[in-house]
Amino acid sequence: MNQLTPLRVLRRGPVLPGPYRAAAAHKPTLLGKLAMERWVGVSRSVDDRLKTIAQLRTSALIGCLW
Repeated sequence: MNQLTPLRVLRRGPVLPGPYRAAAAHKPTLLGKLAMERWVGVSRSVDDRLKTIAQLRTSALIGCLW
C-alpha cells in the first residue's frame, strides 16, 4: 500500500450513502429525505430506542441493506 493512499481518499470529499446518491439527481427528493431524517432525529414524542427498533424493523420488511 502506498503512503499517499489516505490522502487520495480525503481528496474525494465526503461520500454520500447509496440511497442519498440516487436521490441527489433530483434535488427536491434529496431535500425531502434530509428534512425527514432531521425531523425524525429531533422528535421527542417517542423514545429513541423505540425509534431505532421501528427503523430496523421497517428496513427489514422492505429489504433495505442500510
